[in-house]
Amino acid sequence: MQNYPLEIKVGIFVLISLIVLAYMTTRVSQGKFVSSDMYTIEVYFDNVTGLKKNAPVEIAGIEVGLVKDIVLDNNRAKVILALRPDVKVYADAEAFIKTRGVLGDKFIELRSGSPTYPSLNRGGVIARSNSGADLGELMQKVGQIADDIGRVARSVSNVLGGPEGERDLKLLIVNLREMAVSLNKMVKTNTENINAIVKNFREFSRDLKDLSGNNKSQLNKIVDNFDVATKELREAMAKMNVLLAKANTGEGVVAKLLTDKEMGDDLKQTLASLKTVAKNIEEGKGTLGKLINEDTTAKKLDKTLEGLNKYLSKQDKFKTSIDVHSEYLTRSQDIKSYVSLKLQSSPDKYYLLSIVDDPKGRTEETSTYRKYRTDRGTWHTDEEHKTETEEDGLKFSLQLAKRFHDLVLRGGIIESTGGLGLDYYLWDDRLKLFFEAFDFDDKDPAHLKAGANLYLLRNFYLTAGMDDFAKSDDRSFFAGAGLYFTDEDLKYIMGSAPLPKK
Repeated sequence: MQNYPLEIKVGIFVLISLIVLAYMTTRVSQGKFVSSDMYTIEVYFDNVTGLKKNAPVEIAGIEVGLVKDIVLDNNRAKVILALRPDVKVYADAEAFIKTRGVLGDKFIELRSGSPTYPSLNRGGVIARSNSGADLGELMQKVGQIADDIGRVARSVSNVLGGPEGERDLKLLIVNLREMAVSLNKMVKTNTENINAIVKNFREFSRDLKDLSGNNKSQLNKIVDNFDVATKELREAMAKMNVLLAKANTGEGVVAKLLTDKEMGDDLKQTLASLKTVAKNIEEGKGTLGKLINEDTTAKKLDKTLEGLNKYLSKQDKFKTSIDVHSEYLTRSQDIKSYVSLKLQSSPDKYYLLSIVDDPKGRTEETSTYRKYRTDRGTWHTDEEHKTETEEDGLKFSLQLAKRFHDLVLRGGIIESTGGLGLDYYLWDDRLKLFFEAFDFDDKDPAHLKAGANLYLLRNFYLTAGMDDFAKSDDRSFFAGAGLYFTDEDLKYIMGSAPLPKK
């Protein structure tokens, strides 16, 4: 190369430069480079006017690819996008055609979507697209708006044009000015009154808010009662319509009353009798007449009713409840059942009467003694044998209880022996912890029992604990369930029970 003259070297350099320049010019004219590691996805648009090949594809203003190709597919424009491999696009992605400035180049803007959706691989399709507003359409709409403005302007010109229109316009402006001045004077004159009205309205609104807030439950009850009354009135009207319909067709008691002569005569006699009774009452004859016309009888009746009312009010304060439950003893595999009656004379005091069916029963020990004379002539007594007798397992309890907040102290007869009890309530009386001690004996430890009741429903609860845990031979775990009925439950059950047929 050193042997070649300078001219040849310069010529070779220029030739190489021209080749490189031609290659770069060809590539630039063709567009941007699409590398082999880029992947393509497709998107369909209704209109791609102004969008060219090699237009950039951006996400959040950052270029992530380019438009590789634009073809027509089923009368829609299919745009093939080439994206960098590090760019993830998901199935809920959206594609928009945007313009840089008013008359700038168009490009594709992508919203990649949510990672909760599957990602689009090579050849995937973006289902959501928006072509955006075309400049021609915008200009056409602007032209329509301009035409509408022109028509409005011509209409205003026709109305206000000429000397009469100008005079009317001046008169309108003068009237508006005078009205504004008068309104301003009125507001200034009555500012205090307006402030007082606003203050009164604010206080009324506050009082109404306090009234509705403090009596929300009462208002809800009133609305509920009104709904019930409306429902009952609707049912009564429906029954009345049925009754009138039967009367129109000659069916039912009302139709017979209107058409049957005998029933009409009976009705007339009944009305005459009622008239006679009313006359006797008015004249003071009979018991009812004396009651209405004489003050002495009325006063005696008032005293009687007052005493009856006091008695009934005391009975209403006296609450009654029934408890029935059974316990399964795991050691003996027996079932121990309880039936309890609770008489509550006040919120913190009640009496508890129970009947207990204990399969273990009560065991009593009996000893037999033998008396004899010894060789020395003295009498001596020896115990021959002992016998145990088992009594009936039916026991009873009678206790007096006093409550102090969540703590209840009980005492009296427990399972036919003297005893004490302790209850503690939690969770708004949904859980009761109890402890009992009874059957005190000098020879054997007392009968100790502890457990808990869990009230799951209004009338149902579960119980579990340890029975007679002071004695190793009789210690047993127990578990069971029970039913609990209050006054309201008993009234509902008795009221729902069918009456016996005669």
